[in-house]
Amino acid sequence: MDDELSTRIGLVAGKLVQQAMACGLTWDEAVAAFGLAAKASATAAVSAGNGGDCIEFARRRLEEAFAQDVRVIIAEAGSKAGSAEVEDNPLLATAHRRHPGKLH
Repeated sequence: MDDELSTRIGLVAGKLVQQAMACGLTWDEAVAAFGLAAKASATAAVSAGNGGDCIEFARRRLEEAFAQDVRVIIAEAGSKAGSAEVEDNPLLATAHRRHPGKLH
């Protein structure tokens, strides 16, 4: 994966984590949502005539993604914690909590 693609994927991953937290999903619910979104995307690709076994390919891509090193920094909204690290590592997802409290 080249640097530009890593950066784009990292940005999307960070936004997905932030949205999952903002919706109040537990970590396992968020994982289920991401898996469902991956399968829906693959199904749409099949419907669009991309051919091949898109669902199996999507499953392999999910497994490859799980093999990536990822760190998540939890910071209060408005804090600047970890901003230098984010610039150095595009796969570093930063999730800001809107309200302090227990993570599920």
